[in-house]
Amino acid sequence: MNYAINRYKYQDVDLPWLNTRPTPNAPATKKPLLKSKKAVTEATFPLTLNSAVTATVQRPKVSRSKKEKEEEEEVLVVDGIEFEKDRYIKFDVYVNTPEHEGVGPGASEFAGSFVNVPHKHHHSKTKMTMVTKLRLGITDLLEDLKAEDDESVLVTLVPRAGVVKIGGLGIEFSS
Repeated sequence: MNYAINRYKYQDVDLPWLNTRPTPNAPATKKPLLKSKKAVTEATFPLTLNSAVTATVQRPKVSRSKKEKEEEEEVLVVDGIEFEKDRYIKFDVYVNTPEHEGVGPGASEFAGSFVNVPHKHHHSKTKMTMVTKLRLGITDLLEDLKAEDDESVLVTLVPRAGVVKIGGLGIEFSS
């Protein structure tokens, strides 16, 4: 299909990357904890995220049909994210990979990142604290990892910059 914008016609070119999905870093497994060479300690919330933490999150529905997946996106929620607005904050979220080292944004296990760009207010000397949540769609991610039938997922949070508190993790559905 050729696109015409402001009387300029753009050439029709293939976009092979458009429908390409990331590949899993490791073979899919039903029990991600069993493949781990390191002992994984289960996180207790709320917590201050100053090192990588892993938690098991129960899924409300498993083995959803194609129609159900089209109607509702399965969403991983990182709730109660608390930080100072004038600080740079970043953490990454991985699913079903307790060994996050070597797993980058191109891997299926990478669900996403939370980033706060500092907001400085020159008129105020008090520290401004913000509380928010991160919502990440994981329907396709679970398909790629062949984890659609799993009753729970293993979520790993990895701090990259700044100090942040996390209130909890959960899964919900969004239409």
